Amino acid sequence: MIELNSDRYELLHEYVMKVPFNMLMARSVICGHANGRIFVDSSKSLQSFYIVHSYGMTFLCGYSGNETFNKNLFEYFSSCTRKKEEWLQAFPRDWDAVMARLVDERKAIQYSRVNFKHDADIFYDILQQTNKSQYEIVSTPIDMLFEISGSVIPKDYIKTPIQFDGLTKGYTVIINGKPAATAFTSARHDDKLEIGIETVNEYRGKGLGYFACAKLIEYCIKNGIEPIWSCRHENTASVKLANKLGFIEALKMPYYHIPM
Repeated sequence: MIELNSDRYELLHEYVMKVPFNMLMARSVICGHANGRIFVDSSKSLQSFYIVHSYGMTFLCGYSGNETFNKNLFEYFSSCTRKKEEWLQAFPRDWDAVMARLVDERKAIQYSRVNFKHDADIFYDILQQTNKSQYEIVSTPIDMLFEISGSVIPKDYIKTPIQFDGLTKGYTVIINGKPAATAFTSARHDDKLEIGIETVNEYRGKGLGYFACAKLIEYCIKNGIEPIWSCRHENTASVKLANKLGFIEALKMPYYHIPM
């Protein structure tokens, strides 16, 4: 397993486009929107590859039968070179047999990840029945986006403020003059926009994320952009919010947590 030079990342783009689930964050690494690393089996054949997004989302793709690559990958999972825990998706499904070895050795934990499809009619029906937010909601300024802290923060998804200006849209609920909840673009490619959301600790559980996300979804619909939502199936709060925003479960697949 070798690390691919960034000037060759585009070689993987055609393959990633054929994967039948949300790969927007992998595309962000490939095209240079986000920081990350890509490991491959060979600098020439590129049959097996592992894409690491700076947030910790990872993608294992290609041929699953290369034992040398797989051994090196497992060594990487156990090494001190990783900077954070990783959440791994794999395609095709024969990778699940490979990952089962890690699960059996308790070096990985298997969950499920859900991809949703948005239904604008359901979204607007629910929106009309929902009480309006009593708080100010603003289109998030770029400088505010980079100041947001927490576990899901915009600066983990885009390299520079200049890129934010061209790729990202966000909406923030303001309380007492400060951001309380922000929905933002975690990845944007073609006509698709993946939604990320962060709420300040003291305001969690108050439903503020719904209002920020609803504004971002309205922006998407008005501009011919498809809003994308994916999350761990066991994250019941995220699944519930997705449903309230008009998202319908479309695909569920294995999802692997690689702890530090």
